[in-house]
Amino acid sequence: MTAPDRLLREIRTRPRAADRATDLYIVVLSVLVFVLPLARWGTQQVAPATQWSPPWWTAAIAAMLVAIGAAAAGRTRGPVAVSAPYVEWVVAGSAPLARRLRPSWWRSLLVTMAAVLFVTVVAVVSRSTWPDPVGAVTVSAVALGSGVLLSVVWLSGQARRWRNAAVLVLLSAGTGLAWTGAWRSLDGDPAWWSLLVVPVAVGTAVVVPRALSAIRPSRLRTQAIRWSRIEVFATTADLASAAAVLRAPTRLGRHWRPAFAAPPFVRRDLIGLVRAPGRTATGLGAAAAAGSLIPIAQNAVTPLIALISVAAAYVGVCFLSDGLRFHAFDRERPSAFGVGPGAAALQHLVVPTALLTLVMGSAAVLGGSPHVAIALALLVVACRALSVFKGHMPLELLTPVMTPVGEMSSAGRLIWLADAVLVALLVGGTTVSQASGWDAVAILVVAAGLVAVWARSRWRQ
Repeated sequence: MTAPDRLLREIRTRPRAADRATDLYIVVLSVLVFVLPLARWGTQQVAPATQWSPPWWTAAIAAMLVAIGAAAAGRTRGPVAVSAPYVEWVVAGSAPLARRLRPSWWRSLLVTMAAVLFVTVVAVVSRSTWPDPVGAVTVSAVALGSGVLLSVVWLSGQARRWRNAAVLVLLSAGTGLAWTGAWRSLDGDPAWWSLLVVPVAVGTAVVVPRALSAIRPSRLRTQAIRWSRIEVFATTADLASAAAVLRAPTRLGRHWRPAFAAPPFVRRDLIGLVRAPGRTATGLGAAAAAGSLIPIAQNAVTPLIALISVAAAYVGVCFLSDGLRFHAFDRERPSAFGVGPGAAALQHLVVPTALLTLVMGSAAVLGGSPHVAIALALLVVACRALSVFKGHMPLELLTPVMTPVGEMSSAGRLIWLADAVLVALLVGGTTVSQASGWDAVAILVVAAGLVAVWARSRWRQ
């Protein structure tokens, strides 16, 4: 242990026995109140899906997409997560960089492996039949190997070693193939070849020292400071500011002055989408995924697919409606282009509404449900407007609310923060999973109209 390490450990406040008891009480209570009910609900929703036998290419594509997401997430927050003082005093020292960052890497590796194994156990327990013991061991081994490979991909993304990340993404496709074989072995048909994931995942660890050495201390410092700001905003229930910290500044096309026949704010929204191609592609991809899942959700025996579809649609409209969000935040400024604030808000709704309905409707054509997808897009856009028009949190939500089970003011703040998302998930998910055809369209359109009226009342306030 280096001298800076010892200094940081000495100045760190050591918890008392009472503090440790309180932490243990909070952990146990959180597991009983949140983790176990969510795991039970997850088993009930995942149970029908465990009977599926998807083709091998589906699992391969899903594994590749997860690996690509992990590599992309490394640019914002990687597995090597240290505090700013640690970067200044320890990382910037004379010891080799890989040795200084190894403890943080090991912690993230163990957490990732535990998370993948936990999800796998929930899926195995959700089966209607008791799994074969050999198959259960095989699935657990594949889960642990997948966790190792996912952690290495995540680290490669943080180190900006994109060649290694590309090779690891291709190996993740093989992991998807191993998952199909291991899952079938739960019925007593062992697939020993799927255990090759374990040595392959362990072999990828050879790139870890070079990846740790390639991480720049300045990048670690930037990530630590950014994440501390996010934590501050999140603890104060300012999720909009926390999300704004995560957004990278737009540098493309600052001097563009295109002119074409369109209302001014519609033109500005289109220019903004072109200037941020990454965010635009993410929004369009999420909308396409939501539209393609709608036909599957209407025939599924669990509403989980419908909830995933609605969540993907809401993510898509969030990425495509930055102009609406900026206008709602700066609505007190003088009007531009001679257009009033209300008319400008309507113009900002044109681009996300048109793109979302077009992409979701086109993606749902193959399943025969484009009308349902378009109606769901209208509901999601209305919910997005409801979210951005809410303004600042009312002060009465910050006052303590004492109940027999404890202080519950945080519940009111959470409902206020997530009201639009809850409306979209409850109304949209229930309608898509329980209704079909024009009945679902009628319910979604009426719900979109009611939410639009609610959003208009928030705007006028």
